[in-house]
Amino acid sequence: MPSQKNIDQVKSLSEKLSTAKAVILADYSGLSVSDQSELRKNIADAGGQFLVAKNRFFKLAFSEMRKSGLPRKVEETLRGPTAFLFAYEDEIGPIKALVQFSQGHDLPKLKIGIILKPKDRILSIEEIERLAKLPTREELISRLIGTFNAPSARLVYVLSGNMQKLTMVIKAIKEKKEAN
Repeated sequence: MPSQKNIDQVKSLSEKLSTAKAVILADYSGLSVSDQSELRKNIADAGGQFLVAKNRFFKLAFSEMRKSGLPRKVEETLRGPTAFLFAYEDEIGPIKALVQFSQGHDLPKLKIGIILKPKDRILSIEEIERLAKLPTREELISRLIGTFNAPSARLVYVLSGNMQKLTMVIKAIKEKKEAN
């Protein structure tokens, strides 16, 4: 008979899986507690969550969420110590935070990833690293706004340039008349 604590952990993982857009699995062994805390903070700032859970609980939670169960490739990587990154609002931000941290510290080691929405898609380590190189949602929005603002900014610049030239011509004429 499973304990209430274990049931609650599986239920919590199920809720995280139902709201997450992506999940990345990583081997966290060798990562110090202070590094784990720093990584958790970086990922939380990026809109995700990094936590350690039992592999068996993750399998149960995923099976509750998806009737088809856990994909074989993912199940094969669920061996040894595993930490789970849940990306909620923006898939790229938390993944970028994890990859940047792992490149700087050589830990945690990426195992595999799953894009959950709109449809399950398994990600290899290379695909995860490529995703981490993409701009975040906020960066894309700021680029889009900059693109929209560029024509109006250029128009203001051109119009103000003509006004400046007109002012300079009038000032030159005034100075010439004053000199005569």
